[in-house]
Amino acid sequence: MATVSEAVFDELIHAPLRLRICAMLAPVRSLPFSDIRDSLEISDSVLSKHLSSLAAAGYVEVARVQADSHSRRQVALTRPGRAALRRHLAALQEIAAAAEPAIAEKPAAALASGRRQVSHEIVLDPRLA
Repeated sequence: MATVSEAVFDELIHAPLRLRICAMLAPVRSLPFSDIRDSLEISDSVLSKHLSSLAAAGYVEVARVQADSHSRRQVALTRPGRAALRRHLAALQEIAAAAEPAIAEKPAAALASGRRQVSHEIVLDPRLA
């Protein structure tokens, strides 16, 4: 079994809406379904589809809770979901660092030297354009 510190790209989490859902759930214990839907500005059916995919992988739990005589859905990121998100974010950081090592290293060097970083110029290889 992989440890939490290993970077692993997760295709399931990587889909933009699912990544945003996981990121919203990471700092909290749970969120109401309606808050997630409203924040992402998507329909109930779209959110339900993405939550079903995450739940099938064991990354989220959707529970019905009683509040003021209404049944509401609460969504929580599970322990395996939190671990998968951390590994996926670590993989994204590795990808970004590998894409342009000079950009990743310059801000740290400027901070260490006490200099203020003004701007970065990115030069693209014309053969790739």
